[in-house]
Order: sequence, then C-alpha cells, then structure tokens
Amino acid sequence: MTAAAPDDAGLSRGAYLRTLVLAGVLGVPVAAAAVLFQTALHDLIHLVWDDVPDWLDWSEPAWWYVILVPGLAGLLVAAALRLPGHGGHSPLEGLSMEPIRTVDLGSILLAALASLGFGLVLGPEAPLIAIGLGLPALLVHVLPLQDAEGRLLVLSGAFAAIAALFGGPIVASLMLFELAAKSGAIPARAIGSALLPGFVAAGTGALIFTGVGDWSGLHQQNLALPDIAAYDSVRIADLGWSIVIAAAVALVVVVARRLAHGIAGRTPNRPAASLVVAGLLVGVLAVVFREAADRPVDLVLFSGQSSLPALVAEGSGGVLLAVVLVKGLAYALSVGAGFRGGPVFPAIAIGAALAVAGADLLPGLETTPAIAAGVAAATAVVLQAPFTGALLASLLMGSSAVDVAPIAVIAAAVGALVAVAVPEPEPKPPAAAATH
Repeated sequence: MTAAAPDDAGLSRGAYLRTLVLAGVLGVPVAAAAVLFQTALHDLIHLVWDDVPDWLDWSEPAWWYVILVPGLAGLLVAAALRLPGHGGHSPLEGLSMEPIRTVDLGSILLAALASLGFGLVLGPEAPLIAIGLGLPALLVHVLPLQDAEGRLLVLSGAFAAIAALFGGPIVASLMLFELAAKSGAIPARAIGSALLPGFVAAGTGALIFTGVGDWSGLHQQNLALPDIAAYDSVRIADLGWSIVIAAAVALVVVVARRLAHGIAGRTPNRPAASLVVAGLLVGVLAVVFREAADRPVDLVLFSGQSSLPALVAEGSGGVLLAVVLVKGLAYALSVGAGFRGGPVFPAIAIGAALAVAGADLLPGLETTPAIAAGVAAATAVVLQAPFTGALLASLLMGSSAVDVAPIAVIAAAVGALVAVAVPEPEPKPPAAAATH
C-alpha cells in the first residue's frame, strides 16, 4: 500500500479536500461497525462462559468445559480458514494495514469471534483494523475516485476502527502513524498529508463511542485501568526499579513470541489438528491455574483487558507470577497455532501482571509507575512502537499521566532495545495456505 501527499500522488487540492470530507463521513459507519463487532464478541463471551454454566447450575465452568471450549474454537477457526480471505493474517505477523477485500471480512470476523469468544489469548485489535480496511473498500469501488484517494480512504478506515478500542483517536492515530512510518509504505515527507484523513476519521468515529456509551445492549471493550494510587513525583527508586520491570516484561513477551514462532514452525500441514490441540492445551493451562491458585480462569483466558482491574487488585505476588507464566504459555499457543486476533492486548496484560507483582515484591517500588513501565515495555515490544507504548501507558495512569510519563518513555525505550537485541524470527507462511 502506497499513499502520498497530494502533489506526490498527482492528487489535486480539491481531490484531497474531498478525501478529507469523505474520511470524516466514513469514520462514523466504520466506528459503528467496530462497536457492533465488540458487542457481538461481548455477547458471545457472556453466552459461552456465563449463560451456559448458569443453565447447567454450575457455580463456575466445569474443568472439562474449560478445556473443551477452546478446543472447539480450533475446529471453528479451521473452518473459517477455508473461506475467502483465510481468516486474515496471522498474529505472528503483528498488526497489518495491508488492503483486504470486503469479501474477506466474513472469514476474518468468524475466525476472530471463535478465537476471542471461546477463550483464546488474543486481542480484538486485528479484526477491528480489518473492519476498518474492508468496509471502505466498498466505497472505493462504488465512487469514481482516483487510486490515491481510494488508498487514503481505506487507510482512514483503520484509524476509525482501532480508535473504537482505545476509546478515542489519539492513541489509535499515533499507533497507526508509527506502524505506517515503520513499514516504509509511505514516503517520509508525505506521511503527514497521507495520514491526516485517517486522523479525521478517527475523530469523527469517536463521536460514535461517546454517543452510544449509555445505549442498552451495546458494549465497548475499551482498554482501561481502575483508579490507582496517585503519583505526583518521580522517585529515583521507582525509576531504577521500573527499568528492571521494563526489561523483565520485554524479555517475557519476547520469549512468548519466540515460543509462538517455534510452535508455528512445528505445525504440520493439518491446521485443524494443530488448532484443536493448541486450544485444548490452553484450556488445560487455565484449569491447572485455577486449581493451583484458586483464582478464576478469566485471568488466563481471553485477551486480558477486562481482567486488568483484577490483576491490579490482586494481593499475591505469587499468583501474579503464575498469571505471567501460564498466560504467557497460553498466549504462545494461541498465536503459534494459528488462531486469529491481535497480539497486543495479551502482552499488555502480561506486562501489567508482572509489574504489579514487582511492586508487591520489590522494596520501594510503587504500583503506579510499575504498571506504567510494564504496559509501555510490553506495547513497545509487540508493536515495535515505543512512542505508542509510552503514550498509552501514560494515559492509562489518569491523573498521574504527566508525572509518570518520564518512566513510561524510558520503559518503552528499554522494551524497544530488547526487541532489537532479541529479534523475532521471520514468520512462516500462514497455516491456511495448506487448505487451498
């Protein structure tokens, strides 16, 4: 995908202004579709993990049910991989902004709903970006637009969709700016003009999040932390320990990602079997954790953003370290076996758990800067986007954002350095290739 400033693309100023207007309009339906996807995911999780156990008079899901459901997800995802689009790109590849066909959205969303709704350890950011890229493709085919206009509009849809997850345009826009710059797909001198339509779309799309916030039946799975202790001054002890936390979080995420690559490299040319086995193993890990730690399986399963309040409130450092270990293994299995979803939010949850454990176990380390360091480092590693990691971690700290920002910046830099020092191997071709 190549986008450029108006002059570079042969786009007149009038055409560029039209693109900005269309992007602003496009942000609304794309954001609405993103909210609908999040609602469908929320309702599916509630049905599978709350309603069915209630119907069976269980106080908590039976051990065999926890194992069976992710295994069933393997069958559903394998079926989705046979449809046009083959479920989209693998989370081993990070987040992709490559254009997709509208017809591919069916397999992408089905694979993501089965993976995320049935408990696999992946996030919703990848299918949301797919919605943002796929829906504008319809508009591009219908309207008499120049090629450059079409590319800018498709890219702007991704901005609007991912902003639905972050509850606003700022973090989402910076993340996609950074990913686009890193990819080299957009010339450096043109990046501002090329991505401005996306920024506009994210802004107008944010109106949807504000407007539907109190609507019954609609749900947004925004990343948010509970109220945490105020932090109004950077302390040397916190700064030193936060560097240690950032390095530890980065290493854990890197190890989990490399393990996922190893699993993918050993996957036979039968993706259905690999997906089912990996799903069953994720369920086993969740059951073992529940029996050993006497905590709900939710701390291991799912993407992790909804469990952040429980992780922050957890009083046992040992339990938190167990979450890091078991969720890290489940994350590696989910990514490596070929389930579909985003790689970012489980890494953030792992980083937050390790950070809170550090604050509990290390002398003189406060919880707020520790969490900021963990979130910043995890985001920087998995996205290779340190600016986004620092901004996201700072904003999650609420009223302490300004004071904790220096720690978040240093932690993001540490995470980026670890990612450079221990690079991931090149991903193998997607397992879906074996199905067609």
